[in-house]
Amino acid sequence: MNSFVEKFKVEVGEYCERLESGLLQLEHNPENHQVIGDIFRMMHTMKGSGGMFGFDLLSDVTHDLESLFEIFRAKEKMVDPEVINFTLMAVDGLKKLMVENPDDEDRLLAARLKSETQQQIARFTLPDAESAIADLFYTPNDGGISESNQTTYYISFQPDEDILSNGTNPLYLIDELNALGECNIQVSSETLPSLEEVDPLKCYISWYLFIATSESIDTLHDVFIFVSNSAQVKIDKVANANVIHQETVLAAFLNAQINGESWQFDEVNTAMPETSPKAVLLDEPEVSNVLLKLSPEHYKDSAFDQTTVDSIRVNSVKIDHYMNLVSEFIIAQSRLEQISSRIANQELDQITETFGKLNRQLRDNAFDMSMIPLQSLVVRFKRLIHDLSNSLDKDVVLVTEGMETELDKNLIEKLIEPLLHIIRNSLDHGIESKSERKEKNKNEVGTISLRASTIGSYVQIEIEDDGAGLNTAKIREKAISKGLISGEETMLDRDIYELIFEPGFSTSELVTDVSGRGVGMDVVRRSIQNMRGTIELASEKDKFARFTIKLPLSLSITDGLLTLVGRNYYVIPSAVVQKLHIIATEGLTNEPGQKLELDGTLLPYLNLRKEFRCEGTIPREQYVVVVTYGASRFALIVDEVIREYQAVIKPLSRMFKNQDMFSGASILGSGQLALVIDTNKMIQKYL
Repeated sequence: MNSFVEKFKVEVGEYCERLESGLLQLEHNPENHQVIGDIFRMMHTMKGSGGMFGFDLLSDVTHDLESLFEIFRAKEKMVDPEVINFTLMAVDGLKKLMVENPDDEDRLLAARLKSETQQQIARFTLPDAESAIADLFYTPNDGGISESNQTTYYISFQPDEDILSNGTNPLYLIDELNALGECNIQVSSETLPSLEEVDPLKCYISWYLFIATSESIDTLHDVFIFVSNSAQVKIDKVANANVIHQETVLAAFLNAQINGESWQFDEVNTAMPETSPKAVLLDEPEVSNVLLKLSPEHYKDSAFDQTTVDSIRVNSVKIDHYMNLVSEFIIAQSRLEQISSRIANQELDQITETFGKLNRQLRDNAFDMSMIPLQSLVVRFKRLIHDLSNSLDKDVVLVTEGMETELDKNLIEKLIEPLLHIIRNSLDHGIESKSERKEKNKNEVGTISLRASTIGSYVQIEIEDDGAGLNTAKIREKAISKGLISGEETMLDRDIYELIFEPGFSTSELVTDVSGRGVGMDVVRRSIQNMRGTIELASEKDKFARFTIKLPLSLSITDGLLTLVGRNYYVIPSAVVQKLHIIATEGLTNEPGQKLELDGTLLPYLNLRKEFRCEGTIPREQYVVVVTYGASRFALIVDEVIREYQAVIKPLSRMFKNQDMFSGASILGSGQLALVIDTNKMIQKYL
């Protein structure tokens, strides 16, 4: 049972994220009744499932929230900003109520949320003259097809006998359907055994029903999302109208189902649906009997396919294990190629080539499984902007582009905090107040843009705001006062921008809950560098400030250059490599501040042979690998560049815990180790 509880907790987390997304959509379009319906349905599901798994506080609070949104779902009132802000706060509370053994603090939180929800309901349910007059003239549906915005569906729900063993109560699902529209429900007990043979832990009941609703068929399928593997569910459209009271129409539909014929409802002539000549219209009392005749075997033999499951939930630990196995397979494949090249055997060459192809397919599949679209983070960023905009009294919107771009899930987890900090800074320091923007002839609504794209072997993410930009004079003045630079030093704008990444640096005069403590941007850069990434900053006064982050697609497998220094192998990640040059060794010096002229530009360089204290004969010619470091370039000198290489990165042992120049090691086909160089850390140490 514990495994089902854990799955339910994961589902609630996803529901809360979807609730936040829907509420933020309503903020800009409060009349979007599709979104209101989705919010109502999710609350209804959380209420029922919460009670099923013993989370009574969660169930009680969502019950009241569901009542609140029933007002908007019924189009009696319109959602306003106060309701949106309150519900977002309530969603935060729901996350805290996901506890199996609540204490007094949890009960107080639930009581407060329920009380505040009732206050919100009272705001919209106080009687007024207009609603009282409307009630006097209200006429119920006369059973015709007057509700043209509704659709009628037929649902067959046939649970497996063991559905009760996983904690599912089918009645909650029927109750949830009943909340989505007007239902005609029939229960079948044909498989019920004699009393002596009844097992109280088994389910012998099936349900067949018609429902007239304004919800989509996807919404109806979502009702059964928890039981997709333990029930047979079939949903068919009957008519693009409410025909729930048209017994002849329902009977004709059922006849078509039994005869395995296609169904098409004639919306013009409601008395005569279009079925084949074999269809016979039943009298009204017979409809219930026909409902119960549609057995599971009927659907197996009919032209209507069963609902299939096209996705499954997999624990992230299993994905990590799968990636590790693929990594080992890549290493073994490299060893096989080494042996094959040494042994001249045609059959061995062929099988090696086949394994190479399978290896690439398996690697690509592993990457696909471990990659997550950046879209999964957007709701969190929108929520942050919503909350901070209100507290700072600024109007700001988030514009996204390329959020389908995928990144390794481990990188996604590490990326959240740096991006949140950059967005907080953009709101607090970048976007001006409404009055300032008006004085500058800017739109009073500020914009933060989040763009992502895949470029080669890395992902590029840009965060840009249309605010005041960076004040280079103020940054320079602050840097001088902190002793970071001298007053006489001449610096380019891009070098001044780099100063904000220094530890403890802040130009804010006030310390607030948002920023101003001098803690943040140095941590952001360090976090990005720990992911073997880079971060750059560009700005133009009163126009924009833009952060550009580049990250590898994965932390476990990376493309790089395999190099030789002395007798040891090293891998330099391809994402930072710009150019390769060959240079005579005699032209290199070992003096402090050494620089090398390449393409008419002087570049600082580091001779890795000297850095690693290699012995032996120095080659007459060496290779210069030009790499990026922030907005600058740097040169690394190696003895030889062997080839491009896909490195499977393994963590280093505790013996190397005090070094930070290497991010890991890779095992070559020969069995030798190749250390993976963290160029940012190495260059930072040198500078």
